[in-house]
Amino acid sequence: MENVNKVYITKEVADKLGINPSYLIRVAKALREQGMFSADDMRAAGARNYIFNDRAVNEISKQLEKNKRK
Repeated sequence: MENVNKVYITKEVADKLGINPSYLIRVAKALREQGMFSADDMRAAGARNYIFNDRAVNEISKQLEKNKRK
C-alpha cells in the first residue's frame, strides 16, 4: 500500500512545479499516453482532479525541464 504522504493531488503538484493545474493535467496525460508512466502512477480523483505518486511527479518535472531548454 502506498504511503499517503507520497501521493499528491493536482493542486499540490501544480504548486510544487510552478504551473497551473490545467497545464499539469495536459502534460501528465500526454506523458501517460507516451508510456512515460502508467495508470498506477496517476489516476482520476474527481472532475479535473488527479492523484499522482512520486514517480509521476518526477517524470513530469523532467519533461518540464526539457521543455524549458528548448
